[in-house]
Amino acid sequence: MTVLDKGNFSLNLGFMQLGGELSEFDRQCAWELYTELSTRVAVSGKINRDVDDFSGEILIESLSSLYSFFQEARNIMKRFPVGKISMDDEDNHLGVLVNRILSDVLRPFLEKWQSNFRHWWEEESNPRVSPMERQASFPEYDDFIADWGSVRYLMRQVRDEIAKQYKLINIQ
Repeated sequence: MTVLDKGNFSLNLGFMQLGGELSEFDRQCAWELYTELSTRVAVSGKINRDVDDFSGEILIESLSSLYSFFQEARNIMKRFPVGKISMDDEDNHLGVLVNRILSDVLRPFLEKWQSNFRHWWEEESNPRVSPMERQASFPEYDDFIADWGSVRYLMRQVRDEIAKQYKLINIQ
């Protein structure tokens, strides 16, 4: 069982110990989730860069991408119903992992920061300065970035473990 801990987030993801043959539904579900985790900078950061590297990102747009990932992960759960995926142990089902990611990592982060930052961005920040300078003046910028870096760290660990467990091609 893997335990991840970084910054203000800690989560015991309890990665599945898979044995035997994986069905194509298992692998397809895992691949779709892996693709989302791998290709969204907002979720796992830039390839070959530190999770705390937010250079070049417009954070208001990245928050929207993070929320879109939340929705897409939920849709992946819907597209691969439990009856189609092999389930020797219900607690180790990929859908359970996705649900835990959403409820224990992304939802708390989004609840804490999305409305706070969005309100500040739209109502209090100076729209006449460059977006990079503007977002850096967010009063809680350092805490916001530290928390987001923790989310990215956890999501990278999930991404890598899914690739390993489901024997997916590493695209990183």
